[in-house]
This record gives sequence, C-alpha cells and structure tokens, in this order.
Amino acid sequence: MAYMNVQGTLRLPPSLLARKVLCTAYVSAPFNERERLRFHGLHAMTVVRVIARHLKMGYRLKSVERGGNGYRIDLLFEAIYSGKTRLAEVKASKRIREVHRIQAALYPHASADEIVVSNRETDEVLSSKFIQEIQRQAELTRQSLIDDPTRAATTYTPHLDCCYTCANSSCRFLGKAAPTATYPGQIR
Repeated sequence: MAYMNVQGTLRLPPSLLARKVLCTAYVSAPFNERERLRFHGLHAMTVVRVIARHLKMGYRLKSVERGGNGYRIDLLFEAIYSGKTRLAEVKASKRIREVHRIQAALYPHASADEIVVSNRETDEVLSSKFIQEIQRQAELTRQSLIDDPTRAATTYTPHLDCCYTCANSSCRFLGKAAPTATYPGQIR
C-alpha cells in the first residue's frame, strides 16, 4: 500500500517502509488465506501475553490497535506510577528481528514517551538515538524511491529479515539464503 499525497511525498506503511529501508527492491509476498489466519491467530495470542505482562509491570492499557493514516499501532500503555506512555509493537515471532525494531521506530510517536518491540517473552525498548537514525534513513529511502523508482526497484540488498518474504521475481537472491547482512549505519 503505497500512495503519493498532494505534496508529492511517498507514503508507505511502517511495515513496508521498514523492509524498504533494508532493501529498496523489496516486494511483499502475498499471504494465502491459511497463512493469513494462522498469522492473525498467533498475533492475537501474543497480544494477550504482552498485555498481561504489562499489567503485571504496572501499566494500564490505553488502547488496542489504534489506527492511523495507513498504519495501526498494536498497543498503547500508560505507566500507573510515572504516567509515561509506552507504544508497543507486537510481533508473533519467536525472536525480535532488526526489521521489527525498524518498523516500530517508524510509527508516529509524538504521544509516546517510549517505544518497545514485544513478543511472547520480552519487551525491547528502542533508544531515542536508534529511532532518530531510523527515521533519517527512512526519509532517505523515501526520497530515493521518489527520485529514481526504477533504480530503487533494482537495487538488491539481501537481508535475512527481507528475503524470506520477498516476491521480487527479478532479484537474483530470491529463493536463496540471504547472507547475514546489516544496513549501512546500523546502530542499536
């Protein structure tokens, strides 16, 4: 889901832009109905575990799946004692991947004091330095997609977090194991 707004800025949802930051030639592979239902079921179970864990840690649930312009924030919490707001991006994955951190950093977060990526077992707080760097890289990625879309669509940067869900049939890495690559300027 990509579209141009009136000012000519390319708008991509954080889930797609995160992968485009890693590889501008990334193309989302479609889900079949069975995969989609399985994914939603696993995600829902993980959301329940993340909510329960946060309630035990002294948070109050403020909202679930709050929608925005082309995106949906999974969970928003408020710390009972400090009043700090926490945006939680929930992932059904057993491990938190770099693309998950990037996606979480791309959500509008003006109303949140911190951003975490959560799975069934853990919550990983993103540093403000990481968030700023990812947002800078996302702007550079958007600009390259606008300035030269043909070049961007053929600039293949294999990455473990992208290749397994990519459907770009012109990529020579498609169907092969991607090397353990990171993106330029990666920070944590």
